[in-house]
Amino acid sequence: MSHQDRKPQSLDFLILLVLSVIWGSAFGAIKIAVDGSAPFTVVAARTIIGGVGICFWLLITGRWRLNWQGLPWARLCAIALLGTLLPFFLISWAEQFVDSSVAGLLNGTGPLITVLGAHFITRDELLTKGRLIGVLVGLGGIAILMYDGLAQLGGPSILAQLALILAFSCYAAGNLMVRGVRTITPAQLTGFSLVLSSVVALPLAYYIEQPEPARWSASIWAALLWLGLVSTAFAFSLRYVLISRAGAGFMSNVGYTIPMVAVVIGVVFLGETVTIPKLVALLVILGSLYITRHTGVKLRD
Repeated sequence: MSHQDRKPQSLDFLILLVLSVIWGSAFGAIKIAVDGSAPFTVVAARTIIGGVGICFWLLITGRWRLNWQGLPWARLCAIALLGTLLPFFLISWAEQFVDSSVAGLLNGTGPLITVLGAHFITRDELLTKGRLIGVLVGLGGIAILMYDGLAQLGGPSILAQLALILAFSCYAAGNLMVRGVRTITPAQLTGFSLVLSSVVALPLAYYIEQPEPARWSASIWAALLWLGLVSTAFAFSLRYVLISRAGAGFMSNVGYTIPMVAVVIGVVFLGETVTIPKLVALLVILGSLYITRHTGVKLRD
């Protein structure tokens, strides 16, 4: 039975909920970690911990072996640096100046940018009028969310929000670049990306920020372990379990829940405030995601 013919079961919804909580909470964990250290340090720790975790999983499951000589190395390096290292840094840097809930809400820009990229770059999913309307609605939600930052043009808030939009644009670009790469599995690509990113981030963190891990509090260590092992290594594995059970289309519904989880965690655990622009932006962005995912897409012949 194909994924299209199979109705999602209770376990599928439970896995979707777990992924939503894990990925939605990542923004709060980044906030805790960066407030007690520095951006490159957070990236280095996250990629090292996550890379060790995913590589260990590949090793024990026997999925590490591949044809190294036949890999498109230039493309893989570009995917790793553009789709992992740069967005990890931009998000960590930005959360020094904005609430984690704002970062979670702006996460909704990623799917919208992917829609545009699939039309103008890969040309494998062409825009319909409905999808274009969804993108425009999403841009309206982003404008609402950036209201406070626009009122202080030139300040760190607006720059941080622009950095977040750039970060999620990088994620979207990385996803588009992955299309057509068939010589390496997604799990292997994740391990490669994390290891390469850690090789770059570690010396940058050492020379620019001079981190002192021995002085980190237990909350910082907990946040970094959560980011590396849970939000990256474990969630990645669980993501593909859900795809194998219910399909990628069902898994994509996580995009609706991540912003809501990020807002709740920011308010309940980090004491962030709920403003009218945040609530309105949340509704508008969720509406735009619904429109773009539930309107017909014209596939290239």
